[in-house]
Amino acid sequence: MRASEETSPSDRNRRRKKSKTAETASRDLTKIEETIKALLSAGFIQKDKQRLVKKIKFTFDGKIKVNRSGDSLVNYNGIDIIVSKEDSGNAQNDDTVTVKIYDYRRGYFAGRVQKVGTRSKESNIARVTGKTGNLILFRLLDVQGDVNVCAQKKGTDAVVGDFATIALLDNKISGMSECKVIEYFKEDDESYDFIRIKNRHNLPDDHEYFKESAESIKVPDEELLNRKDYTKLFTVTIDGDTAKDFDDAISIKENKKTTKLYVHIADVSAYVPINSRLDQEAFLRGTSYYLGNRVIPMLPETLSNDLCSLKEGVKRYTLTAEMNFDEKGNLTKFEAFRGIIKVNKRLTYNIAEQMLNKRQWSQASLILHKMMKFANVLNAKRVRDGRLDLNLTDEEIVYDGNKVKEIKFSKRLKSQTLIEEFMLSANEAVSKALKENSTPSLYRVHEKMSDENLVALKKFLQVLGIKINITEAPGKAIQEILQKVSGKPYEQVVNLVVLKSMMSAFYGPEPLGHFGLGFLDYTHFTSPIRRYPDLIVHRCLKSLIDAKPGPYRLEELISIGDKSSTMERIAQKAERDLIKMKSCRIMKDRVGEEFDVIISGVTKFGMFVSLIEMPIEGMVPLKNLTDDYYILKEDDFTIIGRKYNRRYRLGDKIRVRLITADIETLRIDFDLVVAGKGTGSGTTSERKSSIRSDIKSGKRQRRERL
Repeated sequence: MRASEETSPSDRNRRRKKSKTAETASRDLTKIEETIKALLSAGFIQKDKQRLVKKIKFTFDGKIKVNRSGDSLVNYNGIDIIVSKEDSGNAQNDDTVTVKIYDYRRGYFAGRVQKVGTRSKESNIARVTGKTGNLILFRLLDVQGDVNVCAQKKGTDAVVGDFATIALLDNKISGMSECKVIEYFKEDDESYDFIRIKNRHNLPDDHEYFKESAESIKVPDEELLNRKDYTKLFTVTIDGDTAKDFDDAISIKENKKTTKLYVHIADVSAYVPINSRLDQEAFLRGTSYYLGNRVIPMLPETLSNDLCSLKEGVKRYTLTAEMNFDEKGNLTKFEAFRGIIKVNKRLTYNIAEQMLNKRQWSQASLILHKMMKFANVLNAKRVRDGRLDLNLTDEEIVYDGNKVKEIKFSKRLKSQTLIEEFMLSANEAVSKALKENSTPSLYRVHEKMSDENLVALKKFLQVLGIKINITEAPGKAIQEILQKVSGKPYEQVVNLVVLKSMMSAFYGPEPLGHFGLGFLDYTHFTSPIRRYPDLIVHRCLKSLIDAKPGPYRLEELISIGDKSSTMERIAQKAERDLIKMKSCRIMKDRVGEEFDVIISGVTKFGMFVSLIEMPIEGMVPLKNLTDDYYILKEDDFTIIGRKYNRRYRLGDKIRVRLITADIETLRIDFDLVVAGKGTGSGTTSERKSSIRSDIKSGKRQRRERL
């Protein structure tokens, strides 16, 4: 009886299989229920009585965002569709693609790229990695993930290591996307640098569509009326040696106790109507891009270098700010006019500096000395009022033809300070007038330091033995510290940490002031040839002059401000990358040499260092420090060895050896030579920082981003 009740092995196997089948069916049912719920929530399907009805197709268009691993996201109405690297075809970041949803897994929809519609870039930069059969193999640069492509040989003499500009095609060969080669570059060909950076940041091309000659461009009749004649007023421009777009000129009149300053700015708005094709293109560009000895202008050169440029001896239309000041530099009266000027003298910074250093008896020299005297009054007032006068310098790239010869520290000139102070005065006065008259406009905003950054700054200063009360009036308190550390061994590191503690400036419709400059009112008015927000401010100021409603609604100003802020950041990144590339070219023949450097930054990955002899920066990766296990102590701005307690603090001077300068990755890496204990006080006065900021900056001139 007992034996007959026992099951046979075949029965047990059938039972196990039946149980597994039931479990699988249960899991499948659960997944189906989850998928239906997700489809309903996403709006892809809807309930219709007892049926589920497909509301939309599971195929749609969108922009693809590629991450470092090569996987991607495509967003549809707030729903993220995951696209694996294998399912992305040859789509690149920001391409517009057609995606088809084919699965729902682990809480996400999975999709597959059906086709690439519009490319975010017409071309890419690639490097030759090999040859096989009749194909040349490439690796794409400046893209997310490791992307390999190929092209037909077609008689090329390209070798491994060469660079190329390529255009992706839709088909594949041997599993790789095919491309068409546009141009090859040898590694030592410096014409590649501009093309690489332009492509890396997707910068615009020249204004090919704008073919109008200067003679054919007409200013509207209404812009010719009611212009104030300044042609009898002695007027000068001061710009860089190679500048062609002169958008500001200055004049001055002195009385016993008052000074009248005239800042004449090129009236670009007279030539660029609102919402014209030219205006729309300027909006998209946002700014001019200064890349070494090359410029991608915001406006066509017919305007930027000719009609709008305030050339010597030629009548030009302006928007002129007239400002009256008392003997202490306080603004007592401001008026703005449409004007017409004729520049008496075009000066460069260097020529103006010579005039300021050695008094001459020309009218230009005498006027220049009056201007410098008054600029010093304005500067002293601003420092008293709480401007953060950071001790920062810019680098200067010196060329021999089109090849970089050296990168050196640019010397701070009195003539640059003169222009800077006058432009600041005009920007502040225009901003105040627009605000007081409730004229909608764009403003340049620099918010105060966050409480978190203030606390971190205070802790760092305490490490150096500097006590500070920064709770009441942080701007003035920080400026007092900057004055106290001037000339001290740790001057550079204090300036650097203050800079890194500050917020980034941006454009917006609210007059929130400028923390770094210590201004309650500030905008950008003085560079409409190369900054789109300045053009907007000109149009708003004209509406105030004409006693008419402003030309922009609030939502338009928000959109313009956001776009302009974004394009400014892109321009800054492009300029920095061009400097990195030129730095790599300077250093690549010096691998193995030793250099004295200052630690300019510390991270969990390594130490950023700045050379003392020239404004070039690189990194000492922590993986290269093999004598100990090093960790980052953020509160102390220090990297510390766990075993031997060796310390490397922000601002310390150390000795390093160059191990690589890579033009492809734009990286310069060093190895440590002398292991110092690092005191934190360092010898950071060995040189001034080359970091640029909104307070004192500008690749082309310091006034560029004030």
